Amino acid sequence: MVGRGPTDAGQATIRHHLTTALEKTGGHIGYDVRPSARRQGHATAALAAALPIARSLDIRQALVTCDETNSPSQCVIEANGGRFNDRVGDKRRYWVPTS
Repeated sequence: MVGRGPTDAGQATIRHHLTTALEKTGGHIGYDVRPSARRQGHATAALAAALPIARSLDIRQALVTCDETNSPSQCVIEANGGRFNDRVGDKRRYWVPTS
């Protein structure tokens, strides 16, 4: 996980293994960008940077989720090659290739 200080735009988290809960609503990779830094490409870059790290952990397809109402995050995932899989509750689930 990348820390967040006063000059950091956000953070990304990579989960090596999925629990039952993460399989439903969390996924392998999560990211967050502070509100004042949104809409500047940071989330797209963070997810792009996380994918090769996930690959090095033998994750061939990363599960990435977002809220049904979070269209900017949907665009981030799709810009990184994410393919919509399904919905679980209010979460959209995507598979993103790590190579």
